[in-house]
Amino acid sequence: MAENAPVQGQSKAPSIVCMATGIASIVLCYCWGLGIVAAIVSFVFGGKCKNAGVQNAFTKVGKITSIIGLILSIIFTVLIVIGLASGAAK
Repeated sequence: MAENAPVQGQSKAPSIVCMATGIASIVLCYCWGLGIVAAIVSFVFGGKCKNAGVQNAFTKVGKITSIIGLILSIIFTVLIVIGLASGAAK
């Protein structure tokens, strides 16, 4: 069976939402926590896809981009906190 072949009765919507929110987590990583929220939503929909037995390219891209977005969001948030702390110390 092909990787992206639709299975009778299964919707691609959760896997597309997983991919879209994963990409959004990268785009929003500079926005004070919005990237973290988008990455968590992507993880949730990726889990729903896994439980439903839907493993296609959309789900894989969503998982990968959500991990990247989460890491970038955490790094950027830490840098902002350090910058604010050093600015307040002067």
